Amino acid sequence: MKKIILGLFLIQLFFFAGCADFLDKLPDDMKTDDMVWNSRKETEGYLANIYAAIPKHNLHQDDPWLGLSDEIDLTWTVYNTYPINLGNWTPSSGFYNKYALWYRAIRASFVFENNVDRNGELSADLKTQYKAEARFLRGYYYWLLLRQYGPVVLLKEQQGNEADFVNMARASFDECVDYIVEMMDSAEKDLPLHWWNDQNQLGRPNKIVCKSVKSIVLTFAASPQWNGNKEYLDFKNPDGTPLVNTTYDETKWRRAAEASLEVIKISENNPDAKLRLYKNNEDGGGEFNPYKSLVDVQLKKWNSEIIFGQYGDYNTEAWMIHASPGPNNLGGVGPTQRVVDAFLMSNGKTIDDPTSGYVEEGFSTEPHPHWNPNNRAINTEAGRKQMIQDIRESKAWGHWTGDWNMYANREPRFYASIMYNKRVIPQVPDDIDKRNYYSSAGQKNGYARVELYLGGVSRGSGTYTFYPRTGYLAQKNNDPMANMRDRTFPQQYMNVYIRYAQILLDYVEALNEYDPTNGNIRKYWDLIRERAGVPSAFVTNPEITGNKELQREFILRERQIELAFEGDRYFTSRRRWLAHTPDAGGAIDDRKWGDGGRMWGMNINAGDAAANNFNFTDFYKRVPFETRVFEKAYYLFPIPETEINKSNNLVQNPWW
Repeated sequence: MKKIILGLFLIQLFFFAGCADFLDKLPDDMKTDDMVWNSRKETEGYLANIYAAIPKHNLHQDDPWLGLSDEIDLTWTVYNTYPINLGNWTPSSGFYNKYALWYRAIRASFVFENNVDRNGELSADLKTQYKAEARFLRGYYYWLLLRQYGPVVLLKEQQGNEADFVNMARASFDECVDYIVEMMDSAEKDLPLHWWNDQNQLGRPNKIVCKSVKSIVLTFAASPQWNGNKEYLDFKNPDGTPLVNTTYDETKWRRAAEASLEVIKISENNPDAKLRLYKNNEDGGGEFNPYKSLVDVQLKKWNSEIIFGQYGDYNTEAWMIHASPGPNNLGGVGPTQRVVDAFLMSNGKTIDDPTSGYVEEGFSTEPHPHWNPNNRAINTEAGRKQMIQDIRESKAWGHWTGDWNMYANREPRFYASIMYNKRVIPQVPDDIDKRNYYSSAGQKNGYARVELYLGGVSRGSGTYTFYPRTGYLAQKNNDPMANMRDRTFPQQYMNVYIRYAQILLDYVEALNEYDPTNGNIRKYWDLIRERAGVPSAFVTNPEITGNKELQREFILRERQIELAFEGDRYFTSRRRWLAHTPDAGGAIDDRKWGDGGRMWGMNINAGDAAANNFNFTDFYKRVPFETRVFEKAYYLFPIPETEINKSNNLVQNPWW
């Protein structure tokens, strides 16, 4: 049984392989025969395969959200994010088409719920639990459909072969939201609060997971894309039924805030749930280290912050191979200058605040306060090895003397997220030959500093872009204890779908929209700032207090920073109706939002490849690396043309 549960998410899509398309009749390999419903193993395997349609964050090859947002460039043209960013796609392109798969999973959830009681090998309690899980999965797949495609055809019961699929129409957005919420409310009644008493079950939904999904869905529904958006006025079914309510309703924000608060109350009132923002000393040992806390929250399995996630035998190494600098790695997951600029200074102020201390140019003459906390004698071989170990264990962090000032004295989340030129690479062991493998002649000092400039070792050779076009690499989600020279990995780590920080951010965002003077905004926002190791936004910027518009601006920036490279930015820019913010065409793009127009990074092609080194300053000039196309149609993926052709009443998304 233990093996079955731990492998819950890992079983291949046996039931889904080769199945018919959306709403086709029940395929032969999913029929409810005695073999499936009289055997505990087969029944649990059926449920496991319903779970298996949940997309993994496997370098975001299962989904495009990272590479299509304004925070990351995936440098490789072989990924479908590349043509999408250039506007080269249509409803027949088939990019990231999960439409039919998720409907098959929804159908399977009905089949399971309607037949599991036939199994005499399962206890009554297990049957109740499993049916609740099936309802959760049904709601969750409708949620995935809703956020990618907008309002969908809403099936609330198992359809027979005689059902009139051809004439089924889309339900309204609000109807879809209400049904997802109904599934979460129904599922949580028959699920435990948490799984800490039976940790073999970790990864399955519980009451906290259900309430958290509800919170996220309602926050999405309260946002400007779906709450009073007049641009969807003509988004209707063929019979004229509106699919979007274009009248703004403030109570949607209240409903969202109340849903988030339910999760927060569990954290505050149920210590046995172990739900809180993760800190490295959460078990009472050692000194709080914000940097280590921020690194480990993505890596330490089932820590206190993870609400819904996955741990097991899936390819966690793929992200690190693609995000770690070459040679021997693919090194092309490139953060944009926009997200680099979004991170705060160590004093909690934004870089455009004249009192922040930010300096754009020149090399730093003083190191970060935490760069060498143990006073290692770094000019000796023994001290260098100790220093490398401190870096790999997240004890030493921050800029060094000689790093570019743009990266000096930034907040801990910056260093936990961004690999910038000349930074020491954590994920290489202290062996001097392995580290010098990453260094050019004249810079082989045993520290393996990343060389992202033209001619640098991390640029590789040949014509293929095994380097970031932005001049940065994503450091977040990289295990500093891995050995990327030999590609050995000491641990599998978490695939996180929902963590507690997102719920806190959802809450303060929703609360601000209808009650901007509410003290809970500061209370829960400060928790995130405290864990991040920076002062309260209300201390650094007291002028925002109680001002809905200013608080909103800072709250959304907090999301951009805290949830960077986790897939949130794509959906936040869309639900807030900000993705089409135009590029004004100035010498420097200083927009905070917009997924079209110029995307900026460092000047990676400047200078002479034979002569460049860490002293080359022209690398640090802001230049556009790509001009992207974003049309309003792209707020939603198109319904696949193959599905539109099957139904007389299935209307296409706006502007497609």
